[in-house]
Amino acid sequence: MKKFFLLFAALLIAAITANAQCPKDKPDPKMLKEIQEYKIKFLAQEMELKADQMEQFAALYQKMSAEKHANFERMRSLEAKLRSEPSEADYKAATEAMADIRVKDAELEKRYDAEFGKFLSSKQIYKMKEGEEKFRRKMMDMHHKRKQKKNKHPKSKGAKASGNNGK
Repeated sequence: MKKFFLLFAALLIAAITANAQCPKDKPDPKMLKEIQEYKIKFLAQEMELKADQMEQFAALYQKMSAEKHANFERMRSLEAKLRSEPSEADYKAATEAMADIRVKDAELEKRYDAEFGKFLSSKQIYKMKEGEEKFRRKMMDMHHKRKQKKNKHPKSKGAKASGNNGK
């Protein structure tokens, strides 16, 4: 399992570095696909999936993720509309729409839990949910570490450069 995490971390860092050259508002689709593939492998390992479950799980999980992503994008678009001089009515409409999206997300989760239940045990479904949270935390930790390293790096260069100039 350690080997998996090390490989995953190395590939994720490489993918994030490659993505740094892409525009900030549009993540690299190749990188997103790689992360999704690693997430599925990570979850499969956390859930202790059998070989015969893996293919079914991957296909259904990708389908569910696409639907969740569509909800997330709708939420982001609503938030974006509020960035330029929104009225009280705009805020009210966005708040109601966001609540509706959250309800749809919960319904989506219940629907997919039932679908997963056709070939996974309840324990595996629970482990999937735990694994998703673990994966999210690992991604956030990696993002924060990368951000800290990026913020420290330019200062270090400047300090070294000025130290060398003084000699």
